[in-house]
Amino acid sequence: MHAPFLAPRGQRRGRLLAAAALAGAAIGMGFPGGTAPGDAADRFVAGGPATERTPLTSGQEAPILAAASSSRLRLGLPQPAATRVDRVTDRFSGTSYDEVTATDGAGRPLHLQRFDERGRLVGAVSFGWLSNGGRPLPDDASARARSTRLASDLGLDVAGAPDVRREPDDGGWTIAWPRVVEGIPVLGDGVRIDLWPDGRVHAVVRAERPLAPRPSTELDAPAARRRAMAALANLLGSRAGQITIATAALGWVAPNDAFDPAAPDAPAFTLRLAWVIEAHAQGELAEGLRAVKLFLDAGSGALLGGDVLR
Repeated sequence: MHAPFLAPRGQRRGRLLAAAALAGAAIGMGFPGGTAPGDAADRFVAGGPATERTPLTSGQEAPILAAASSSRLRLGLPQPAATRVDRVTDRFSGTSYDEVTATDGAGRPLHLQRFDERGRLVGAVSFGWLSNGGRPLPDDASARARSTRLASDLGLDVAGAPDVRREPDDGGWTIAWPRVVEGIPVLGDGVRIDLWPDGRVHAVVRAERPLAPRPSTELDAPAARRRAMAALANLLGSRAGQITIATAALGWVAPNDAFDPAAPDAPAFTLRLAWVIEAHAQGELAEGLRAVKLFLDAGSGALLGGDVLR
């Protein structure tokens, strides 16, 4: 199933690769927030290119390099020997952004930053596998305070107390502010900061996708559960009696093709308000299926997608 914004992650290498990819997407990191919508006519098709890169001219890259220099100092990233600026069109997420890649004198990548069309930082990652060995942060409170100051310095919009998780094997810290709009979670959106054990920045990601208008009338929870049972019966047929709804809650979601092969291959860029229904399998069905997550339009009850955990 799609991982929540603060889903547990494995080894540090996987963490770095996820940060380098910036979910965005999923999530569950999510998608780069505030980026410009991509060309709808060139939406991602499975098997086709996911991104396109175009180098910028010196005139185009000047303001981006200035923004990168400013945020680099706030992030505590090393001075590069060279930089490259590309305009990236991401067909899978339906966005575009400016990406600044910094390298050392040997041409090895040092760090990467991404900026939206307004010049706001939406992602950064420092390449490298090991901490420099500085004095480690002593506890969750220190990691929270460090990340909160950093978010403020970078102009990231965060509110409330973040979720703080210490990575296994003294791998550092993950601090996340999931996005919430009018009390309803926006699945996969928010701000996440990864710190090395000594508090230096490993990665920063901000995901903030556009929201569709809220439906004028909305299903209540009992109606949503009835719609979900009908959808599960349609999906599972005679085995529908072996699955039970565990949770039902409103959330902003990206419609996807989980249960509709004719739908676009990439999740929708604009999020819609939906009832997020999680159902757990039982009996023989549980041998090959653990759970099903359904996204039901909060207004019409139409199936917008979801996920399957086997």
